[in-house]
Formats: sequence, C-alpha cells, structure tokens
Amino acid sequence: MTQPSTVPDVSVIVITYDDAPRLPRAVRSVLGQTLKNLEVIIVDDCSGDDTPTVARALTEQDGRVRYVRLPANSGGCGAPRNAGMDAARAPFLMFLDSDDELPRHACKSLLLEAERTDADFVMGTVERVDEATGAVTLWYPQLFAERRTVEGIRAEPELLFNCLATNKLYRRSFLDGTGIRFHEDIHHEDIVWSTELFCRSKLFALVPWPVYRWLLAATPATRSISSRRHELENVRQRVTAAELSDRVLADTHSLDLKGDKDYRFLSHDLRLYLGDLPLRDPRWIDEFADLVIPYVDTLEEAAIRRLSRAERVCIQLVRERRGAEAALAAVELGGGSSIPPRRVTEHGGRVFWGATLPTGERGRSELDVTELHLAEQPFAGALLRHELVDLQASRDRVDLTVRTYDPGGVLEGRTASVWLRVGGRKKTIASIPFEPAPAASSERPGVPEGSGVPGEPGVLEGRVSISLPDLEWPDGVVRPQAVMIALHEGEHRNVRHLLASPGLSFTSVGAVGPGRLVLEASPDVPFRLTARRLGPVPARRLPKASELWRSLLADLATPRNLGRFYRFLSAVVPVNRNLVLFESAEGSDYTGNPRYVHEELGRRATELRAVWSHAGVPERFPEDVDLVRRDTFRYAWTLARAAYWVDSHNLPYCYRKRRATRYLQTWHGQVFKKMGLEEPRHRAQPALARRYAEAVARWDVLLTPGRDFRRDFAEASGFGGELLHAGYPRNDVLVRHAEPAQRERARLVREFFEIPAGKRVVLYAPTYRDGGRFSGDSIRLDLPALAGALPADWVILVRAHRYDRFTVPDPLGFLVRDASAYPEVNDLMLASDVLVTDYSSIMFDYTCLGRPILYYVDDHERYAAAQRGVCFDLADVAPGPLLRDTGELTGALARLEEITETYAERYARFRERWCALDDGQAAARVVDAFFGEALR
Repeated sequence: MTQPSTVPDVSVIVITYDDAPRLPRAVRSVLGQTLKNLEVIIVDDCSGDDTPTVARALTEQDGRVRYVRLPANSGGCGAPRNAGMDAARAPFLMFLDSDDELPRHACKSLLLEAERTDADFVMGTVERVDEATGAVTLWYPQLFAERRTVEGIRAEPELLFNCLATNKLYRRSFLDGTGIRFHEDIHHEDIVWSTELFCRSKLFALVPWPVYRWLLAATPATRSISSRRHELENVRQRVTAAELSDRVLADTHSLDLKGDKDYRFLSHDLRLYLGDLPLRDPRWIDEFADLVIPYVDTLEEAAIRRLSRAERVCIQLVRERRGAEAALAAVELGGGSSIPPRRVTEHGGRVFWGATLPTGERGRSELDVTELHLAEQPFAGALLRHELVDLQASRDRVDLTVRTYDPGGVLEGRTASVWLRVGGRKKTIASIPFEPAPAASSERPGVPEGSGVPGEPGVLEGRVSISLPDLEWPDGVVRPQAVMIALHEGEHRNVRHLLASPGLSFTSVGAVGPGRLVLEASPDVPFRLTARRLGPVPARRLPKASELWRSLLADLATPRNLGRFYRFLSAVVPVNRNLVLFESAEGSDYTGNPRYVHEELGRRATELRAVWSHAGVPERFPEDVDLVRRDTFRYAWTLARAAYWVDSHNLPYCYRKRRATRYLQTWHGQVFKKMGLEEPRHRAQPALARRYAEAVARWDVLLTPGRDFRRDFAEASGFGGELLHAGYPRNDVLVRHAEPAQRERARLVREFFEIPAGKRVVLYAPTYRDGGRFSGDSIRLDLPALAGALPADWVILVRAHRYDRFTVPDPLGFLVRDASAYPEVNDLMLASDVLVTDYSSIMFDYTCLGRPILYYVDDHERYAAAQRGVCFDLADVAPGPLLRDTGELTGALARLEEITETYAERYARFRERWCALDDGQAAARVVDAFFGEALR
C-alpha cells in the first residue's frame, strides 16, 4: 500500500466519550475513504470505559490514526473538537462523532469541490439512519437540492437551518484567519459555531450528495446529548446557544440576519420541543415555558408571523401556561393534516382555541382559529378530533375506547355509521356505536386535565374490540399501522386519524401464544398499532384449485401472451355480428363519447349486445352493464369476437383488428397541444412511433368534432381512413343543459359535494404537465390565498387530470371539494357557474354551455415553448381572459358579467370554429352512421 505523504490532505477529528464499542466503526469509515492521504485524530473526552485501549489499538493498526486524551471530561463537544483542531496537520478539516459514520467518498468529493470552488467550506447532504428499523431519511434535503457556490449567507439566508458542524469540510486557513472556535461551556455548540461560520464566510459551496451518516441509536440511553429533549437542562442549553448566536450576529455586524436566525430558532430548535409536548405532563410544560418564553418574547415579530397557525397556537398556549391544552394543540405538529381543538370559544364574531377566552390582544391574535371554518365544513371535510382515551388487552382481543370531539357542530342532527380501519386496508375492522360521552369517562386514568365536561354537545364516545387474528399482518413483518376512524353518511365519508390522548401510556399486549400476533401500541401521534409474530409461523391453508387457476391466468396475462391468444382466436373463432366492445379512458370509467354512444344505442330497437371493459374498478360502471376486465384472457376473447370496437383512447397495441371488425375511434377531446406523431416522444423514438402508427391503422372511422381536428389530430396521427363529421356525443347533454334531466344531474352534483343552496360553483380543471405526471404540478391555483380573498358565496370543485393527483388541503374543505374521482365530468360542468382551466380540452366542451371561461395560465410562455408545442396561440383565440395570479383571478370572478359581455364575440367565434357540429344530436348521428347496417 502506498504510504501517505508527510502532510495529509484532510484531518478528520473523531470525538468520543464512553463509546468504546462504536468508536472502531466510526474510525473505519474514515480509513476506508477513497481519499487515502488523510489522518484520523481521535479525541477522547476523558472516557471512563475501555476507550483508551480501543483507541490505542486503532493507532497501532494504521499509522494514519492519532490519539489525544483530555485530562478531564468537558461535558460537551466543544473542548474535544478544539483540541482536535489544535492537533490537526492538514489544510482541510472535518468533524465526526464516534456514534456516526462518513460515506466512502465523503472526504475526496468534498476536497475536490473545495479545490474547484476555492470556498471557505463545503457542505453536503446528511443521511439520518434509524438503527432500529434501518430507515434512511435526509436532513433538510431541500437545502442541498443543487450543487452550487454561495457568495455569503445573505444570498441564501435559509441555509442558517444547516446548523451542523459535521457535514462540512473546512479550509484551515479560513478558520485560523477568522479565529472561529467552538464554545466549550455549552451543549448545542454547533448552533453558535455554524452561525459564526456563515456570518464570516464570503464564499462557501454545497453539494447534493450524502457526506455524513447520522446514526440514530436504537437504545434511548445511548443517544447523543442533543437528542435528550425530555431533559429541561437540554432546553436551557439550547436557549443559551440561541442567545450566544445573537451575540455573534452583533459582533459580526450581521443583525440584518436576525429575523432569519429567529425564524430558524422558532421553526427548528423550538419546534423540536413543541412536537414532543403530547409526551410531557403539564408541570414539565410550565417549567419549559419559564425557560423559553422570555427568550421567545425578544424575537422579531415578523419571524413569529412566518410560523404556521398550529405552531403559533402552541407557543401562545405555552405562554399562557395552559400546558394541557398546549399538549393537545401540539398533536397537529406530528402530521400533515389540521387537527382541531376539543372545544372552541366564540367572541365578537371570531373563534378561539379552547374553552376559555385568550388573555390580552396577543392571545386573541395567536389563538384565533376562525380560518378553520369549523362550522362551515362539509361532512366529508369536517375537522373532527378522534382520541383514544383507554386501551385494555386480553388474550386475543384489544378493547379501545374512543372519544370524538366535534367543535364545529358538524355532526349535530346527523346519523352516521362509524368504522375503525387499521392501516390502508379497505376492510373495516369493527363498527363503533357513538353516544354522548358519559360522566364517568372524565375520571378515566390517563385522560389529561382540560378534557372538558362529559355530556357536553359535540363530545361523543364509543368502544370497540379488535380481534388480533382478524388483523392478518404478513408473517414476520413488523409494520406500524395507522388507525383511522371513518364516518359514513350515505355517499359521504369522513376519514381521519385516531390520536392517542396526550398523557395516555400503555405497554405491549405481550405474547398470546406461539405463532400468534403480538400487538404493541406506540405512544406516537397519530396513534398506531404494530403487530409481529412470535414463535413458529402457523401452517398456511393450501389454496383451492380455482384459486391456483386464477393465479396462473393472471401470471400468464402478459401483453405478448394475450396477443398470441388473440391471434389464435382470430384464426379459429368467427366474429359475433351482434357484439360491441366499448372502452373509455383505458377502462377507467363509464364516461366520454363511448358512454353517450352506448346510451343512444340502448334507446334503439336492436339486437346488438354491448360489453364494457374495466381496469379493475367495476364499481365505477352501471350495475346493468356487462363488464370484462381489461388485460385478461376474457378481454382478448371479447375483442376477438366483437364485430364493433368503440374506444376513446387506444386499445392495447397487442391486438390487431380483424377485417370483419369495425373500429370507431371517438378520441377524447379537441386538440390544443401537439398530438400523434408530432409528439416529442414519437419524434425521438422511431420504434414507438411505428407502434403508434400501427395502432392508428386499426381505426376504421375517426369521429371529428370540428374542422381543425382533421389537421391537428387526424393528419398528425397519420390517419387516412373515414372521418365522421358528427360532433361529440358527450356534448349533447351540455347543449341541452336547460332540460329537466340535465338540471337534475346538476342538482345531484351539488348534493353529492354538499354545496349549500345559493353558492356559486367554480369548476377548476387543468391539464397535466408533460414530465410531471402524478406530481400535483398542474394544480397551479393558490387555494389558501383564494380562501382569504373570495366572497363566502363561492365553492371550488377541483377536477385534477387522471394523470395527476390532488388532495384538498386542510382546512379548506369549506371552499374546495376534490372532484377528481367523480365519474362524470359532464355533470360537474352542468353544476358549475364558471370554468377555470389552462390548456385542457375541456375548454372546447364548456362553450356548449355558454357559460364564462377563465384561463389561469401563470406558466403560459413556458408551456407554449415546451418541447411538445401547441397548435395555436391561446392568447389569440381564448374566449376568456388569461390570468397570472390570485389577484387577477379573484378580480375576474367578481366581474363575470362584464367579462361575459366583453368576450361575447370571441366566445361565439371560438364555439363556431371548434364546436359547430355540437347541436345536441351528435350521438344519434354517430349511431346511424357507424351501426347503420345493424339497425336495419
């Protein structure tokens, strides 16, 4: 092996104290680096265990290891790190704790970056590894998303959140020239060190790859000092570090950064303790308040205003010494959804957290939860609080007592069934009969102070037993399962987490026999159940022959095998002249043009038999419709025998149409963006383009809704067959929107989404973004901003594209409904007063209603110039204004009558150009033209 040069490139300082078992692992992670010319300096903070022996053995095994032992224990990390800096010989330094590791390329990659950029220091991503489960998460990954150099912290003040000393490589000349040293009399010295580091550096660099592995010990007793948040001394030390950081800002003339530093303290340092409040008793919380509130009151008000509502509520409750309520509020910090208080107080038209009015103007401001709109939420979005208040275990059952708080009174006068669900399983475990909370329940051990007066309206309680064998977790798997409470009322459903009441504690159920499930309850919030098997795995039941056959068929149903089966059938089985195969949206729904062709066909006296394909969710189709599952052998059988195919997208490529079969391609919308062979993916991939062309060649008839469709879609797809100029059958109901049947469809939509009478409805239906499928990127509206700007008489139905996703943000259920899964988009259009869209083909259909269209296109230039391209300039032809921000949209909704008048002529031209054939009779024309022979 090549010997290192006299002067190492990097000195890695490994600090340790009473950690002899883990020290070799940390040192080996340095010695195994791809950078060989380095040294390891072990600094022992006067350990009392076998650390000296272990450290000396490491020095004997590799000459690059040196050992320094402090004469007395310093009680922190600052003194050993300073001692390591004094002993280091390299021009670059790194720090490593003995309970952590360095990734193999950390030193070399950071050194190369430092040399390339001439930065004072370079920092990179931190991997947090849970040693109990092996789970790996990244620490503040958004800070390290891009490789870059930064010219001083003022360019990116959010980097103050990176307050670790260990994920950086430092240029020694920078540290010596600025005199930066670790404080030796405090814990959390990293915070002060990093603050001074950022304030004094004029150039530093970031890399997006992992450079440090932070190992979270499985045993709490072996965790680092900084992780012992249950100790009040830990709190005191963190506040001291924050105060010293303020002095650094003053000494470095950096007080302009105080707001950013204050925000980091509030949303990181303080937030760590707030999130743990459900695990603390009220006395601890009061002592915590004595330590932190005096310092919090010195912070800039603007930093406090940047916090979330839930964080501000927690801080104010701590400030008012309402510890039990602070623990209740802090539950919301542990998840991604809004969790309401148990009770609220109304005063002066405002709603406040808790059963008592806040003290003072500041308290009323911070505890104001009017924005939750608790009483205005629909049933499905009602902000309910379900708490587990007791858990009792027997041999094979667990009995839960659940209390539900309804501070908005949404459940009053309703009759709903209640179910308990464990994990993501669709199967419900048990029903819970809810009744007003009895008086005795308030005395139950474990229920914290402030739980309220039992029997009060809005407080319900139920009990349920769970059979352990019924849970059926996979063998040998330890998997935490969230417990949900699902309320059902007709078609409406409200599903929210079950929470563990703060202060409630319980232990594992224990073994219930070999091979049986052991149930463990975690004190985490939300409440979870964990099951594991002990002893031998019980013998499994042998599958039945029918189950084996179905499994075999499912395994064999590959596109290649299905294509072969189809070709065999095509050679030996005759076509059934009365069979029609319908498919819409690749089998996802009973909708689109095929639906309305099918319904028109059903109104005729004919012997034709229709079969619909489905993609695995038959519940989305009418009960009286014959179904076949897509991508199965039965599906291939049906396709081979059908005399007619009616489809809105493209049937699977593996099926080549028989000569005796006629294929009607209805497509699913007018064209705005480039389609067919003009799509970038087809231009870039000739093989894919050939497959598409072969699929198009199967079409016998292509339905066209307007004159531009020939150029923009038919010719772009290479289609040379028959064009059926009939309009879109799906638009017939929109043209006839004034008829009683259509008005009833609109009423049912409003009823389904719990839209009160008198409310106006915005239908927001954007298209997906290429390259951003299922990312949520198409939902461009700032819904929280709209919630604060729109008048109270509006409701927004969000119809996300099926290639994207959307969830209504809590607590916006009072304004926003998720209509993405609603089976029929036509009904949504009928129920709406105005459409807000971007580049979706829904813009063409909506003109059949004659109602206003607004375009929210904040990315218009970028979308139009994207790789796919567009067929026309939206700004030249749009029958409504192009809007760029929330203010413009709010203003447009306020003057819809003016917009309707202003765009009337353009609206008429738009409809004439793209929807002239849509007169309410398109379905009849299509059936006559395509099924004419069968109708005679």
